[in-house]
Amino acid sequence: MKPIRVIQIGLGPIGMATAKLVQQKRALRLVAAVDVRPGVGQELGVPLFSSIGAAARRHPADVAILTTGSRFLRVRALLGEIFATGLHIVSSCEELLFPWHRNPREADLTDRAARRAGVACLGTGVNPGFVMDTLALATSGVCQRVEAVRVWRVQDVAKRRPQLQEKVGAGMDEDEFRGLVAAGCIGHVGLQESLALIAHGLGWKLSRVTECIEPVIAARDCGSRHLRVKKGQVAGVSQVARGLRGGKEVLRLDLKMFMGAENPRDEIQISGVPPMQLVIPGATPGDYATAAILVNCVPRIVTAPPGLRTMLDLPVPRAIP
Repeated sequence: MKPIRVIQIGLGPIGMATAKLVQQKRALRLVAAVDVRPGVGQELGVPLFSSIGAAARRHPADVAILTTGSRFLRVRALLGEIFATGLHIVSSCEELLFPWHRNPREADLTDRAARRAGVACLGTGVNPGFVMDTLALATSGVCQRVEAVRVWRVQDVAKRRPQLQEKVGAGMDEDEFRGLVAAGCIGHVGLQESLALIAHGLGWKLSRVTECIEPVIAARDCGSRHLRVKKGQVAGVSQVARGLRGGKEVLRLDLKMFMGAENPRDEIQISGVPPMQLVIPGATPGDYATAAILVNCVPRIVTAPPGLRTMLDLPVPRAIP
């Protein structure tokens, strides 16, 4: 069987890790890469382009892996450009996990555009995409009845890449942090999308969705080899999304990412029949897992029906050889 031909779009840390992982898989072949920055990605040893159109014309492919942005509306034009090349898409864009939550009209238009082009498009990742949504829904598969779902993800960002440490506000003062939260420039993107995907999967219509983002203040000096945080500065973020039905909380996603976090873990609790609890000690390593799930979903997306797809539409992803 011929390998699935892949073009990697976006060569930041996640894009580079994903492209290198594609090159390790027998069933896949990286044929080109795209980034607007000249010279980036030369170590991949594949042709580099500044536009997807030029890459696809010169190097026919089957799938594009898109790792450029977090907001659906900001990548939507690029999705249309990729649709025009006839490539299926797997993307790390967080809001693409379930774009109908914030932008239902634009999501429907994009879905129709993908269908017209005869391609399938998926937003996924480790979070959102797996730990706080898909894994919770898979755990519910052994329940006769589900009454409530709560998920925790606690990460010590001292062990993660510098970009994530900056993304959660480590080293800032509290006023600067709160100003950036108000401007929508800090915190985890996609928590509400995870909530919406769980609700959709369980057939629940939520009456209200809330999200709260607060700083975690360092109780002592801490940090990583990349960044030092003094006592009283922001060590990271605590973010909670809640989903209510008829005034009762039925979904709660609790995400904590900060320097020196104790008891890092992923934990799922389902209240129902039977009640279920799943704990991953140490938490799923985000950087490795994000590249892995993007790559492992490539064989799934080429056989999916055309249109915008969610993780609920595809078979359970598994590691490919």
